[in-house]
Amino acid sequence: MGDLTILYLTHNALDEEIATFCRRKLVEAAQELPIISVSQQPIDLGTNICLPDIGRSWRSIYRQLVEGLKACDTQYVAVAEHDCLYSNEHFRHVPLAADTFDYNKNCWLVQWKSNHPELDGMYSYWRRRLAQSQVVCWRESLLQAVTERLALVDAGLRGFRWAGEMGTMSPQTWDVVKTYAHWFDSGNPNLPLLLRHSALAASGKPCHLIQFVEEHVTKWKHRTFVTAIPNLDIRHQGNFTGPKRGKLRRYDLPYWGRFADLIGEASLHA
Repeated sequence: MGDLTILYLTHNALDEEIATFCRRKLVEAAQELPIISVSQQPIDLGTNICLPDIGRSWRSIYRQLVEGLKACDTQYVAVAEHDCLYSNEHFRHVPLAADTFDYNKNCWLVQWKSNHPELDGMYSYWRRRLAQSQVVCWRESLLQAVTERLALVDAGLRGFRWAGEMGTMSPQTWDVVKTYAHWFDSGNPNLPLLLRHSALAASGKPCHLIQFVEEHVTKWKHRTFVTAIPNLDIRHQGNFTGPKRGKLRRYDLPYWGRFADLIGEASLHA
C-alpha cells in the first residue's frame, strides 16, 4: 500500500463547493498515501503542480497527467479526479501486470444540481463503463501510454479521440482509428514528433503513423477489479464527458447512504 501515489487532476472550473468536499473526502480516503495534485490554479492538496490556464481538452488532460506522473516516485499510481469520491479500499488495490491498466468497475454515478432537480441525489450504475478516474496501474506504464497519446493529439489525429481509456480500445474503434491514420499518414509534417516515441523508430526501421498507432493500441491491455465499497462519480452540469446516467437507479447506496445526507440537504438543492 505504501508504494502508491494518488494523482489528483482538476481544471479548477468545478463548483468550489463540490470541489472542496471531494478534496476533503480524498484526504480521508488516502490516509497515509502521498497525493500529487495537478491543477490550473494553485490549490492546497498534497504536492501541488500548477499549469496555469491550459484549458479543458484531451490535450490538457494528458499534459496534466504527464506532469503529475513525472513527479511521482512510487511504482503504482491511482488517478483521482476532482468530482469523484473514493474509498480507502480502492487505493489498496495492487495492479499485477505492467502492461495492463486496472479499472475499478464498482463506480456509481450520482446526480448533483442538474437541469432535472427531481433526479438530484440519484445514484445510477453504467454496467460497461470504464473511466480514467477509476484506474490503478504502474506509474511508468501510464506515463509511457499518456506520452504516446499526447503525441498523437499533438500530431492532429482527431479520430483518436474515440480511442477510449488506456488499454480499452475495441476492435470496432480500432477500425475507425485505422481509417483516420491511413488518411492522415501521407505528408504529415508532425510525423517526426510521433516517431520520437516509437519503439519502431528506435529500432531504425521505417515507421508510418498507422504503425505507431497500432503499436500503441496493441501493447496496452486492461482488466477490471471490484471493490466492496463503491466509488462515486458526481455528475453535474460541467462534466467534461457530458451528462451520463445508468439504467440501474436508486437513492440510497450502501456505505454512502443518501447523497443528500452525505453532502447536506441544503447544499444539494441550493
